[in-house]
Amino acid sequence: MRGAALSLVFPADIVRAVMTGQEPPRNPQDDDGPPPPDTGMGMTAVAYLIAGMLVWGGIGLLVDHWVGTKGIFAGIGAVVGIGGGVYLIVRRLGA
Repeated sequence: MRGAALSLVFPADIVRAVMTGQEPPRNPQDDDGPPPPDTGMGMTAVAYLIAGMLVWGGIGLLVDHWVGTKGIFAGIGAVVGIGGGVYLIVRRLGA
């Protein structure tokens, strides 16, 4: 079997521990507790970049359709969206 070994706590083990004056294990799955506050910052940064590129690129695509050009404003919008994503990363995440 691969991975970490499973730790099972049966009700009889808890009753036995209480009756002998010992406390039952507080964390039977060996969790380390809550994750640190910085967890997910990388995914947040990637999401800012991708969302900015898609939203502003989509707006540029709509402008291209309205003006009659073929991808000029979509490219400009994608670059502006990436710039906005970098700005948000620096501003909100302090990177």
